[in-house]
Amino acid sequence: MQNLGFRVNPHRRLCPSLKEVQAYYDHWSTERFNLPYMTDGVVVKVNSLFHQAQLGFTQKFPRWAIAWKYPAEEAVTQVQAISVNVGRTGALTPVAELAPVHLAGTTVARATLHNRDRLTALNIHIGDTVVIRKAGEIIPEILRVLPELRPEHAFKFQMPAYCPECSQPVVQISGEAATRCVNASCPAILRGALVHWVSRDALDIDGVGEKLIRRMLQRHLVHSIADLYNLSGEQLQTLERTGEKSSRKIVAAIGQSLAQPWSRVLYGLGIRHVGSVNAQILTQQFPAADQLAQAALAEIAAVHGIGPEIAQAVYQWFRIPANQALIERLRTKGLQLSCSTPTTPIAQPFVGKTFVITGTLPGLKREEAKDLIHKAGGKVTGSVSQNTDYLVVGESPGSKLEKAEELSIQCLSEAELLSLLQP
Repeated sequence: MQNLGFRVNPHRRLCPSLKEVQAYYDHWSTERFNLPYMTDGVVVKVNSLFHQAQLGFTQKFPRWAIAWKYPAEEAVTQVQAISVNVGRTGALTPVAELAPVHLAGTTVARATLHNRDRLTALNIHIGDTVVIRKAGEIIPEILRVLPELRPEHAFKFQMPAYCPECSQPVVQISGEAATRCVNASCPAILRGALVHWVSRDALDIDGVGEKLIRRMLQRHLVHSIADLYNLSGEQLQTLERTGEKSSRKIVAAIGQSLAQPWSRVLYGLGIRHVGSVNAQILTQQFPAADQLAQAALAEIAAVHGIGPEIAQAVYQWFRIPANQALIERLRTKGLQLSCSTPTTPIAQPFVGKTFVITGTLPGLKREEAKDLIHKAGGKVTGSVSQNTDYLVVGESPGSKLEKAEELSIQCLSEAELLSLLQP
């Protein structure tokens, strides 16, 4: 590549042995700080294309290459204050406000403290000196407190008894580490609910992001997700940095979201523990919102792939009068609260069956194969075990095929998988 004129890293090295790989890694563990760019490790690759082809791939990664990371860089700083953020589910998250410190290429001034249990484990005081790092080289976190450097004026932080956003009492739910605000009208919960509703995997409303939502809330234009469908271009034009053209596009995008399927609407409601996959599973079993709302707890829990925790969250959500009223408002706005073809039940030959996919399938993308299995009632996992019923095998299969053969698990080609789906 260099001979052809490409720019390549001048510090690359071909190492004839693993001992030389180790020496190269050790050398750059300190020398990397003299580079004009940030680096967090060394990529080690098998150089032979022949051996690369033999080694193949796992489900996501090549077996002939690995990123050998350096230990996360640490820094010492001081906790100047502790603030509390309120999320979409009402969870209160304490955040340490730090004396700014340079860490792994950026200046860090805040770090999450997660919850009450983490506060207790750290025994953190405002004024403490702490050691921080970036988890995964991205998210700042406090590793430990240095109590020997604690000043006399330091005082222990206590989680608030009242929500900092709405001033309503917070609760500590048994069995959970999180402290929660349970006021459905809390501005922070509403803001999070709106951001989630417009997100790509939910209603996918282009042009509406968190900044615009904050401006809407400041001007009291919306009080629930249903209010989005009352917005006019004239109202949006009153907001800062929103002109006539962008207002028209936003109103049009909100209108287009009315065509999103019932599964996306269910996911967009933001029910705890209900992700996009669980929403699809639930809407296959309950093709209308009314059916899900009237279902008994045992009926929801009996759906394959829906555990007791998810079932309890869904059941409780539909028992709350404010949520029932929200569903009715969404219905009047024209949202899709039922599947388009509810008359014939979906055949589910794979109910109770667990699949694993390995290799490249000739006709289907991996996500398409997963979707077919999910719609047929099956479950797709990432690793082969004694609980696996079928391994779907494509070209260049990985070690999963060997393990499946060891465990006498039935292997299917793409064609055999499709034939099982035939009525």
